[in-house]
Amino acid sequence: MARRGAGRGTVEGEGQRRLRRAAVAGGATAVCLGAASLAIEGAAGAAHGIPWFVVVPLTLLCSVFAGWAGARTGRENAVRAEMLGPGERLIGAYAVRPPFTPGRAPTPYENPPFQLLLTSRHLQLWEHSQLLWAHPWPELRLAVDGPRLKIYHRGEEAGFMVLEPPGTPLEVQLAARRLGAS
Repeated sequence: MARRGAGRGTVEGEGQRRLRRAAVAGGATAVCLGAASLAIEGAAGAAHGIPWFVVVPLTLLCSVFAGWAGARTGRENAVRAEMLGPGERLIGAYAVRPPFTPGRAPTPYENPPFQLLLTSRHLQLWEHSQLLWAHPWPELRLAVDGPRLKIYHRGEEAGFMVLEPPGTPLEVQLAARRLGAS
């Protein structure tokens, strides 16, 4: 039975193949790195009397989770790269600390879902692989308020965020001025 969907050589088919390749590459890299580090630790553990039948299942389990996380990250990066226009290049990516949920502080190991991307033409805010907004540099004004970055698009506030690590808002503001923001 013939497979339905985007045909070979079409723009849609190429885009899907690129996303799939990026996910596989990210997953394979994470699996290899995770398995190698656990194998090394397992060998060290065997020297201390930890049996192989404890190390092998732990290595497999951790490799599966690392592969899933790597595939997800690889796909997100490929989606973001697809959104760049011709001749546009990525200058920097910064983690945006999500707002606090009342009664629950974020844990340090949580992957921040929001990222601020600086490209040669735009400032973009992403939530995982979904573009929330993108504004061209000449239409932006950035202000730093302590650890927070305030972004104004055409005079109206477009964003008010805390970037990680500390000192990043000033770095973003300086880069924005070089790229044409006021």
